[in-house]
Order: sequence, then structure tokens, then C-alpha cells
Amino acid sequence: MVISVYDRTMILQGDIDKYTTLMWYRRYWQCGEFKLLVPFTRRHAILLQKGNIIMKRSGNEAGVIRYFYIRKNTQGKTVIEVQGKFLPRWIGKRVVLNQIITTAAPPVIMRRIVTENVTSPANVNRRINNILIGGITGISRPAIEYQSEEYQNALIALETAAKAASLGFAVYTDARALNHTFQIYDGLNLTDGNGVYPPCIFSQRFDNILEQDYLNSVENLRTTAYVGGEIRENVPRQIVEVNPQPSGLDRDEIWVSAQDIKQTYRENQQEITIPLAQYLNMLRQRGAEELENYTEVLGFTSKVNTNSKLVYKKDYNLGDRVTCVNKDWGVKINVRITEIAEIYQRNAKAEIEVTFGESLPALFDVIK
Repeated sequence: MVISVYDRTMILQGDIDKYTTLMWYRRYWQCGEFKLLVPFTRRHAILLQKGNIIMKRSGNEAGVIRYFYIRKNTQGKTVIEVQGKFLPRWIGKRVVLNQIITTAAPPVIMRRIVTENVTSPANVNRRINNILIGGITGISRPAIEYQSEEYQNALIALETAAKAASLGFAVYTDARALNHTFQIYDGLNLTDGNGVYPPCIFSQRFDNILEQDYLNSVENLRTTAYVGGEIRENVPRQIVEVNPQPSGLDRDEIWVSAQDIKQTYRENQQEITIPLAQYLNMLRQRGAEELENYTEVLGFTSKVNTNSKLVYKKDYNLGDRVTCVNKDWGVKINVRITEIAEIYQRNAKAEIEVTFGESLPALFDVIK
């Protein structure tokens, strides 16, 4: 496999075919990332500058270099290590400057976050050139009452909306056209008995799994949220309860402060008051989004046998819902593929590690 290196305007700087390791982490509702190790040469050091873009020659997803490090390893060889994020990281260069207050389907909201802050902002200095917006035809989600957090990072706002709606997003790069397209997508239902597509079943019994870990944790679980709206002088604060059904020991509560969701705001020099019923729905939506960060963790992490009958990107892909089975453990679950790690090493066959469902969140993600 050849790795192509471009500058930020997508002018080709050169190719790299002598690398040690490339780890390419694709994620469904989050920004992916990569890590590349290459032998130290002056040419490699010039090519792999911060801000440059790398792509697998056969792929359409690109990553921007954000970390550059030279070290001597235990064998006495000098290596260059670069790390970075996939191009959705560019969206994280912006904040949601103007609050989005709307009743709309999540895909429409997600496109609006990117359009108003990246591709077509009112301030031309905020625009990032050569990013296009893809269509959302065929993606169906019910409309929600939505109000964005004030000055929230645009990528975090996008990831939050995507996860709440179980939607994926990516930025696909066309190196010949010198542009990038932001695209929202919905994974296929490939579970056992779906009735539409051939089922995709991962099991050591079918020889398509080499290694397998099963995780089921309620350490981070919260079932019910109390959400408090804006605080106004001499006006009772609106508080709503989200998912009130759980009771007794099955109930885990959390408090969500949503002071940034305003019932009264100004638009075009006119004061607008949101009707109470609509405002309460906005608070409930914020609570539902917050509860998505506190769910029961259920999933497999598996090293997939790339020589099996199931072919990556043909029979299954990132975002698809599949069935995972381990009869010895007594487990059969239908889960979404939320992360795929592609691992390439020189003179070795590529490996695929798939996360079915969610792994436990990293400490940084919890703090964020």
C-alpha cells in the first residue's frame, strides 16, 4: 500500500511506500485518527510536516498531521512518528457562533452546524475552502426540538447530534478534484433475520473471528435526567424529567444544567419567546442527548479474520448493525460497528480490529 502526502490545498507532495506501521482508526459518530511510523530519512521528514494531509492511495478518507516526533528505538534505529485526525477535525476549528434554534430532523441540524460555521458562514474569514456538503436523501429520523449550546465547539456539537440519532458522518476526499465532501450516512441493518440484506454474523464458529473480547458494564449508566433550563430573576426555573419510568434500584439519576437554552432570545433585532411546550421539549432533548453519554456499555472488540468469507467494505462496513455470537459464552447480540482499526505493517498482511458497540469511554471523553 502506498501513502500519498498532500499539502492543505491538496497539491501532491510525494508518496511513501517504505513505512513501518500505519494504524488507521475509522469511527462512526466521531472523528477518526491515525498513527504512522516511518524510518527516518530527510525526505520523510520534509513530507510529513504538521498540517499536511495523508491518504491511502486506494482510499477516500484523509487525515491531517497534528503531531510530529523523531526518536531512536530500542534497536538503535531512528524513526519518525506522526499522528493526526481525519478531516472532520477541521470542523473542530470553529465554534457554533450563532445559536441554532429549530425544530428539524437530526441530519438537517448536522448539515446546518457545518454549513453555518464551515462552508458558508456569514464571516468569510471563518470559511474553510474546498469543503462541500453532501446530500441526506434516504436518511430518515423524526424531527426534534433543538437549541445548540452557546459557542460550543462545532465538532463536539456535530458528534453529540450524530450519536443521539445513531448517525455517522465523514469527510470524503477527491484528490483529483481537490475538494472534500462532508457526508452524513446511516449504517445498514445486517443483523440475523433482518429480512432485507444478507445477514452478517461474526462468530469464531464461522472462522471469521480470530480474537474476541466481550464487555458489559453499567459503571457509567444513568437512566433518568433532571434538566434545568435558564435562570431568570423572579421567574421560576423550568425543570423537566427525562425517562421517568425506571424505579427502585433500576433508576440512576443525573442532573443536567441547560442554562444556555434560552426561552427568550433576539433575532434580527426582534425579541422572540419560545412557547412553553416547545421550550420544555428542547430541555427534554438536551437531557436525552446527555443520557447518551451514560448508557450501558455492551459490545465486542474483535480481531477479524481477513481471509474469511465476509469481506470488509463489501459484506460489512463502519456503521452497519451486525450480529455477534459466542456460543461458549452464551452471548448473541445485535450491535453496530462503531470503530474499525486498520493496521498495516511492512511486509505483513493487513489486520482489521472491529469494535461492535461501544468500548468504555476514555477519561478524557468523560471529562469533555
